[in-house]
Amino acid sequence: MRNSRNRTPPFTPGTVQGSPTAATGRGFWILCAALILWYIAASESWRLFPPDPAVLAAATVQADAIGAVRAERIARGIAIDLEYDRNDTGLIGDSYTAMTSTQGSLPAKRSAATPEAAVLLVRLLRKAGVGPGSIVAVNSSGSFPGFALAAAAACGALQAEPVIVLSLGSSTWGANRSDFTVADMFQAALDRNVFPPDFKTTIAAVTPGGSDDRGLDLDHDALEGALARLVAHGVPVIRPASLEESVSSRMALYRHRGEPDVLLTIGGNYASTGADPELALISGVIEPSSSIHVDGTGLVQEFLRSGKPVVQVLNVENLFDRYGMTFDPHPLQPAGQGWVYRELRLPAAILLAPAVGALVLYGIGRRKKGKKEGEV
Repeated sequence: MRNSRNRTPPFTPGTVQGSPTAATGRGFWILCAALILWYIAASESWRLFPPDPAVLAAATVQADAIGAVRAERIARGIAIDLEYDRNDTGLIGDSYTAMTSTQGSLPAKRSAATPEAAVLLVRLLRKAGVGPGSIVAVNSSGSFPGFALAAAAACGALQAEPVIVLSLGSSTWGANRSDFTVADMFQAALDRNVFPPDFKTTIAAVTPGGSDDRGLDLDHDALEGALARLVAHGVPVIRPASLEESVSSRMALYRHRGEPDVLLTIGGNYASTGADPELALISGVIEPSSSIHVDGTGLVQEFLRSGKPVVQVLNVENLFDRYGMTFDPHPLQPAGQGWVYRELRLPAAILLAPAVGALVLYGIGRRKKGKKEGEV
């Protein structure tokens, strides 16, 4: 009888250290680790590229403009409520005031009061064809004072000339204080020399805003007090008698320095679309197209009928999401930090291609190896 203690156990694939199956398993995990490291390195590839000069310039000026508004607000003795203005910008208004026209989104107002707001406008204006020498017609309500400032920063950084018309009506949490309107904020940035001389930034005119751009739904005394203060400061004020006059007076201002190339409209004031519900749903770059309804009275319709693009800033959360930006960020990051400041970054397809290719090759190798083992 054989001694069972000396019997060699049967060979089981994958159970013996150093076997081909064990080596293959280690190779798989090494491959996975290498691919993970590759993806991490590739996804951080934006750090290899310098910041886009125009984007960085716009964001830097925007950060300075926010600082100027905050300083002016403090100088006027207007408290900043950090519960709502959690980034301490000074650009956030109240839930409801005598200058409030409609309901608004607090997170959207905070997102507009960031350096990234200027980054977004540079991207949108470039997509609309804006470049050196372009004339940009800017129409902004008081709802997004951050974007009003960003419009000047973005246009200047792109070496374009903005012609800026502001209206004082504002939705909730915007520049809806009669003692600190969007025009007061913008003027504070001008008075503190935030915008470089070559940015060609001024306020072309201010209108009441609100219903029919005549302030019909705003408190009369609050509106008149705000307009009188701006007139005393030398800011031109237009009082249109109708929506049609509001649009025509703006077009005359825009054309004073030459035919404008694009319209940048911020917020949903009446002069922008004439309260057209279809156009009011579109945010971003609107190209002239036969599929878009352009009847009615409004700046958007006027530009589209003339075959010119429009950049409309309304659905801020959607725009931030589309361009990969953090909506309602806290705390604010210094201008220039993050991949959004880089025009160049490896696309996702390039990032994933090596990983997918390696896994496919590994699978093919495993399949061939299995076939050979089955033939033995």
